[in-house]
Amino acid sequence: MSSDNPQSGQGRPLPRKEADLFKNVVKFYENKNYKKGMKNADQILKRFPNHGETLCMKGLILNGMASAKGAVGSKDKREEEEETKKEAVELVKRGLMMDMRSHVCWHVYGLLHRSSQNYAEAIKAYKQALRIDEENLQILRDMSLLQIQMRDLIGFKETRLRILTLRPNSKVHWLSYALSVHVNGDPDAAVGILDSYFGTLEEGCVEFEKNFESSELALYKNQLLSETKGEDEDGLGGVRKALEHLDEIEKVIVDHTGWLKAKLSYQLQLGNFEDAKDTAMKLFERGLTEEHRVHGAYMCALLKCDRETCLEVEKMKGTGTLATLRPFAEEERSILLDAYGSKDGLSKLYPRSNGIKRIYITILPTNSDEFKSAIDKYCQKQITKGVPSLGADLSSLYLMEDSRSNGSRLMLATDPLDVNVHPVHALLVDLIEAYITSLSSNNSFPSGEGESPPSALLWAWYLRSILHEQVAEYAQGITLIHKCIEHTPTAVDFYELKARLLEAGGDIQQAAD
Repeated sequence: MSSDNPQSGQGRPLPRKEADLFKNVVKFYENKNYKKGMKNADQILKRFPNHGETLCMKGLILNGMASAKGAVGSKDKREEEEETKKEAVELVKRGLMMDMRSHVCWHVYGLLHRSSQNYAEAIKAYKQALRIDEENLQILRDMSLLQIQMRDLIGFKETRLRILTLRPNSKVHWLSYALSVHVNGDPDAAVGILDSYFGTLEEGCVEFEKNFESSELALYKNQLLSETKGEDEDGLGGVRKALEHLDEIEKVIVDHTGWLKAKLSYQLQLGNFEDAKDTAMKLFERGLTEEHRVHGAYMCALLKCDRETCLEVEKMKGTGTLATLRPFAEEERSILLDAYGSKDGLSKLYPRSNGIKRIYITILPTNSDEFKSAIDKYCQKQITKGVPSLGADLSSLYLMEDSRSNGSRLMLATDPLDVNVHPVHALLVDLIEAYITSLSSNNSFPSGEGESPPSALLWAWYLRSILHEQVAEYAQGITLIHKCIEHTPTAVDFYELKARLLEAGGDIQQAAD
């Protein structure tokens, strides 16, 4: 065995044969072919047992083997994997001590820390590696990923600038640097970076053609423009530029739905309500009748809401719309009911849309006969279909004025005491009780429109059990859900509701069983 200890960091590289073996070690590690990588590393260490870079790579391979098997198997197996990881750490530390001037050793040390989610220490190791090899792209890329992971936005920006400086001919580096500037709160500079990138391209290149990448890049630049302040006194100069830019990029856009959504948002912010209504209708024509966020924007356009309200509606999730955000004046309600329920309204244009039917119910005044009739039809249809989520769907109608906003905003009643006194809950209880009585005796709903399927009674019981749950009547809910389970013992939804009722009632063990 040779006593030589060549150190690449000290200017004494491995002999050619071992150098080729070391390249194979790196390749096998990257391909996750750990056994072959270990075999090649052992061949190098047989002749040069103190070679730092090989020791580090062997430790990294051992750590990869442990991670690939970890968290699976018996307790003894997991303990064995922990021992393997400890051995890997010792090998990497030993290799680093043997060659502290090697960027490879410091890079591997950083990778080891990253695998154990010790990101701060990993970044320190990467920085040390970069002191030795300032232009190593792989280390710079790895460090930038950890910096954004740790929300070190300034460091991320500096690292991406270094990468761009080293490789200015790569599109990825331009876009990553623009993104780093954007997340640091400077959309104007980010737009300038993208313009600089476009300036490096020749006419007729693929970036100016209609394809997915060009489309997404154009929409990203458009988003940046909308976030800039511009020179207008009202601070909406950026939004105006973004709206004009949409027309310029239309020819390269693939995601036309996203393009229309952006256009709708800008039109509302600028108060172009007639144009916004037309854009919303185009989105409905494209099949977005079930997307409540588009309906919220359509309502804002109909009622000509202020910019702050439009932005608030735009951020709402789930089934939230303007109708669930604030109470309506009688004139506003009349406008919306006409838009959704008249002969030329959305319900006639899209009669199969459940979203439109559901939103129409939300707009109706809860104390009206029309509301009772609409909710009756809606419940009958959903119960006949056997929709398990009907209870959660109807609970979004429990709207009440938010006392913190002096009545200018609505909130959802979730406390059992508030739900119990809510008029919609009382109406639903009366309806479902009538359904159960009628279905039990006549196998049909109270309206008597033909015979109902046998499962209708089952789902009426289920919905009534959910109504019990909403007002903390757990014993009555459990009684009804037992009937459902006896009727259809294979339905998972019934067991899930029973578990919720038992847990809420305090019987945790039985709920878990």
